[in-house]
Amino acid sequence: MNLSDLFRQLSLLIGLPAVLLGAAAVAVIVIMRDWRIVLFAYAVLSIVLALLLSQIIPPEWALLQAIVGGLIAVMLYMSARQLRWNPASGVSWESRWPQMASLGSFRALAVALAAVTFLALREEIDLPQVDQLFKDAVFWLVLIGLLGLALHEEPLHAGLSLLAVLGGSELLLFSLIQNRTMIGVLEGGQLLLGLAISYLMVSRGLASSRMSSGLTRPGEDA
Repeated sequence: MNLSDLFRQLSLLIGLPAVLLGAAAVAVIVIMRDWRIVLFAYAVLSIVLALLLSQIIPPEWALLQAIVGGLIAVMLYMSARQLRWNPASGVSWESRWPQMASLGSFRALAVALAAVTFLALREEIDLPQVDQLFKDAVFWLVLIGLLGLALHEEPLHAGLSLLAVLGGSELLLFSLIQNRTMIGVLEGGQLLLGLAISYLMVSRGLASSRMSSGLTRPGEDA
């Protein structure tokens, strides 16, 4: 069974169910605090994007989205695991990471208000060459991704929100232009962005660890 046959067998998931699953995944990225759930939601979103892209570009090209998304999820998982516990400071990763200004309930309310905005404006977006289902997917991913960037200051959540925006932009771009070189450049750019997010996670986590250690041992510099 080749790749085209595999995507053909998954055709039941391609369409409205895939768009709804992707919409739920990006909402989880914005709302949830737990990094495990957030990374799982991003992995689901990457698979959904690959399924949707397979409808407008060759399946082997679309598979790159799932591969790159999986690599980014693994990199971020390893970075998060590295910061989860630091024996030197005795502070857990969750306690060491800066607390966000907004609570989960507030983020959920913000997503709900964004959903109202989406329903009110979706008919106003005019892209004649793009299918309505793809227009809805692009609009939702960009809208919720930008909302995540506004609500989060942590590298993990903000970075994944930015990747969601890029995923929606890819759906729009590849609906209009199918170019192998462009696909390689965009997927490579996503991979580099994932590396940058991992670096920011580690550097910020280690900086917070040093600050916690300094606060617990104030007489050390005397």
